[in-house]
Amino acid sequence: MARLNREHHRLLGNGYCTRPKVMDCEYESICESCTFFQTTIEFRPALLAQRADACAKGQTRRAAIYDELITGLDTTEAS
Repeated sequence: MARLNREHHRLLGNGYCTRPKVMDCEYESICESCTFFQTTIEFRPALLAQRADACAKGQTRRAAIYDELITGLDTTEAS
């Protein structure tokens, strides 16, 4: 039970937050650039849509973050 209190996975719209419960997070809107953010191939459609939105708005840094996440999915899937 103590381990469950220290560890959790919070479901996000495009992945999971693996930050330990005891560590508070005040920046939940920038999860994709957080080291505790994890995603899987099942979230690929959401990541692609968010990347397209970033490109449409000219947000190159945000689009690059999604590019890295999507590329990482492709690499893990091929392994």
